[in-house]
Amino acid sequence: MQSLVTTILHRPYVFAFLASFLAIGILNRGLGRTLLFLVLGFFIAWLSEYSSIRNGFPYGMYHYIYENLEGEILLGGVPVWDSVSYSFLAYASYETAVYFIGPIGRIGLIGPILMVLLDVIVDPLAVRGDRWFLGKIFYYPEGGIYFGVPLSNFFGWFLVALAIIGGYSFLEKFLFRSSPPLRKPLLGPLFYWGILAFNLAITFWIGEFSLGAVGAALHLTSAAVLFVLARRK
Repeated sequence: MQSLVTTILHRPYVFAFLASFLAIGILNRGLGRTLLFLVLGFFIAWLSEYSSIRNGFPYGMYHYIYENLEGEILLGGVPVWDSVSYSFLAYASYETAVYFIGPIGRIGLIGPILMVLLDVIVDPLAVRGDRWFLGKIFYYPEGGIYFGVPLSNFFGWFLVALAIIGGYSFLEKFLFRSSPPLRKPLLGPLFYWGILAFNLAITFWIGEFSLGAVGAALHLTSAAVLFVLARRK
């Protein structure tokens, strides 16, 4: 219990996003589907991180700085809150793709690509965690060409996003009869852009203007593409 309290106090923004995900998910998808997304996303993300800190697959080799994670909940050397974050990042990406493209069968690779686009800002920002309230919690021993992040990281994120979203799509059809009509479909994209805005705000706040400009340009382009695809639909 003490570790849970410490984790929440150290990472309140993560649990705020988690609460938003649960609220939006239950409203639009129901409790069962939301819990499926949460559990599946956590398990796949945790497995990917557990593997990567030991053998470098799928993100490339990186190491956590455990003295800076003291008192927080870890599972197999991986911070639990970090794996949980994949669930709501994947969900936000999934709902945004569904909103603009249509049913899951039509979104193809759009959802995973949207999740990778979030990480284009999230991971370089996390590498600079000592300059904001995340803290210096991990590092890539060999650095990386994209603002200190290796390109293998984004390849890994794409594979993991594909596994989470694709796995959810398969299991939803297997466990549930059909997708329910969404009560507030716009909440998905708003949640996605809310996560984006939070990370961009911190990026500019710590003075990383080049990273912020590149991230903003990529997301403006992706938003334009989504609107074009929606008009064609």
